[in-house]
This record gives sequence, C-alpha cells and structure tokens, in this order.
Amino acid sequence: MELIWLNDNVASLMMTPQVALPALMHEHQLLALLQLQPSSTAVSASVAALQLPLPIHLTPDEALLQQLAQLLPQALSFAAQQLQLGHKLLLTAADAGLLGVMMAELLASDGAAPVHAVAQVRSIYDAAFADDGWDQFVFDVLYRLQG
Repeated sequence: MELIWLNDNVASLMMTPQVALPALMHEHQLLALLQLQPSSTAVSASVAALQLPLPIHLTPDEALLQQLAQLLPQALSFAAQQLQLGHKLLLTAADAGLLGVMMAELLASDGAAPVHAVAQVRSIYDAAFADDGWDQFVFDVLYRLQG
C-alpha cells in the first residue's frame, strides 16, 4: 500500500483543514481525501472525498471505540479503492490521536501486525498517541477491527 506520509509541518496543517486543505491538495496533486471529522471546506469536484461524521472533540472511550468500529471499515474501503485507482490519498482529522489510529489501521489492514503498525506511525508522527488514553486506545481499535 502506498500512502503519502507528510512531515510534521504538513501534519500540523492537517489538524486545521479548513485553512490548509485546498492549498495542500493542489500542492501535492492529491486526488483523494479522507476526512475524519466534519468540515465545511470545499474540495474540487475532481477529488474523491469521504467525510466521516465524527465529533471534533474526542475522548478515547468505549463509545468512540464502537463508533470507529462501525465507521472505519467504510474509510478503509474508500482508501483501498482510491489507492487501487492510483490516487494519492490525504487523511485529515481534528485530533492527532484519531489521525494516528487511522494511519495505523491502514497499515494493519495491509498486513502489518498492530504493534508494527503503531510503531511505524509513531516513527513518522510524534503527536499521534501523545494525549492521555490514546496509547492503549489505538490497540483497542486495531484488535476490535481484526476480530
């Protein structure tokens, strides 16, 4: 699976997609967008986009785990389809933990063991699981989606 991992400066822009998204899409010639939060940012009609109805302020708890278990398979299907079409895919989220969970799930769905997927995300995105509760929560999500 070919994903574009953007550096920390761009990742911080991904946390405020309302401001950075159009320029980021154009600059990197991105053809697919997966938004893990509500956004009113308009994207070009030539860009395939999927927006998941997740709240902006998230708490890693059982309710969020259930919500992600329902929504992430749709996100994974969309991502796989776009990557199969040869599109570059940009992930955006209102929370670093949620973005890290999605990145880890994409790697796990491509065959990486959960511990390796999480380690790879940590190596490229320091903020991914830094907030309280996200360090264990990512594994809860990965194992729930596997089983």
